[in-house]
Amino acid sequence: MSQLADRLSLFQESVIREMTRKAIEHDAINLSQGMPDYIPHKQLVEGIGESIQENEHQYTVTYGRADLREKISNKYVSFNKILYNSEDEITVTCGASEAIASSILAVLNPDDEILILSPWYENYVPITYLAGGKPVFVDLNEESFRLDEEATKEAISPKTKAIIINTPHNPSGKVFSKNELRLLSDICTDNNILAITDEIYEHIIYDNLEHVSPASIDNMFERTITISGFSKTYSITGWRIGYALAEKKLMEGIRKVHDYLTICAPSLLQYAALRTFDFLPSYFQELKERYQTNRDFIVSKLRSFGFRIVEPKGAYYLLADVSPFDMNDKDFADFLVKDKGVATVPGSSFYEKTNEISKGSKYIRFSFSHKLETLQEAMLRIERRLKEK
Repeated sequence: MSQLADRLSLFQESVIREMTRKAIEHDAINLSQGMPDYIPHKQLVEGIGESIQENEHQYTVTYGRADLREKISNKYVSFNKILYNSEDEITVTCGASEAIASSILAVLNPDDEILILSPWYENYVPITYLAGGKPVFVDLNEESFRLDEEATKEAISPKTKAIIINTPHNPSGKVFSKNELRLLSDICTDNNILAITDEIYEHIIYDNLEHVSPASIDNMFERTITISGFSKTYSITGWRIGYALAEKKLMEGIRKVHDYLTICAPSLLQYAALRTFDFLPSYFQELKERYQTNRDFIVSKLRSFGFRIVEPKGAYYLLADVSPFDMNDKDFADFLVKDKGVATVPGSSFYEKTNEISKGSKYIRFSFSHKLETLQEAMLRIERRLKEK
């Protein structure tokens, strides 16, 4: 009898983190992990120093600092157009990943099904298995990554408990429209299922598009768990400050799980994160412009090399079709990373395997969360590598 739980055999370790390790091993530029090489705003760095001076070294309330939850509540009224009570409808977590884990563990019973849109961010599936649930995969449209109404409806069964939607979307950069979210609302309402929404990239959106939170649509508030955080917007991915928001009854369950997973998010960093609410609107405009410049550059260069790409509309990732190079995703990613190359993520890590073949085997994912000069050097390396092929 194995000493390890059987459910661990249902998923693998993170391929994204594996590619980061390969980047270190080969002294490659790491475009695999969404890890900005920008220095955070000086007010945030100064906030850590102030938190030390204020002796913020012990546990906060399990659910997060009261003043931080109040700031988050105010932000959701002004930006997301949703009213959450800071006292019992918001919980600060150890990153958005922990918020996702706490939410899935709180709502799934053994054998409950959860709809996961393909391609997906890689932690949704393992957490579903750890909760004893069953992931049911629904493909997004391959040409535009839009929500497929019929496929989504066909995937629903009496065991369906929830659907996860990520907007802006990792790994494709899709931004779900208000019409698509209304469709989602109808599906959830008609079938009495929950929505778990991952909105960590809500401020990183291009071409004058608008971020719409699913919980703001129609009557979705009562059946939605909204998840976001500070990591991506403020280039502080290592701080691990995220949050979950939901109506009181759902939040009671999420808080139970969160309490026993992590007790509370880091006290010093919760204190420092308060400073983000003093940032002017110009910060967020510059954020969009910075990443849109990066997007335009990397899309143009990769297309000139022969990659096929659906232009991302949000987040800072893109999926590149490597079919023209006669290699699958894993071989191509290994080809690029070696000998001071560029690290990317094989696309199969974002898709279900069918008969040992993944629909993602023709893709690799690039992150463009880096300084423009980093991306320029990465494209030079790729160009040289392709000429050697």
